[in-house]
Amino acid sequence: MLIGVMKKGDRVVSVAADFIAVERRNGEVDILPLDRQDGSIRVDMEHIVTIGFGDNIIQTTDGEMTITTF
Repeated sequence: MLIGVMKKGDRVVSVAADFIAVERRNGEVDILPLDRQDGSIRVDMEHIVTIGFGDNIIQTTDGEMTITTF
């Protein structure tokens, strides 16, 4: 099995049974949730969380609306 989620310059920070944490070249970290179905593993693309740089703001998009939490 190959999980091809990295690009040149990225590195894996952590691997657990239900997620992979990948540090991107720009310093942000993507938390990639793993979904196990029918004996296979896939990355749950709809629930990826990116930890990035900012002013302590959490931002998510729900449909066409962006929600910001301080």
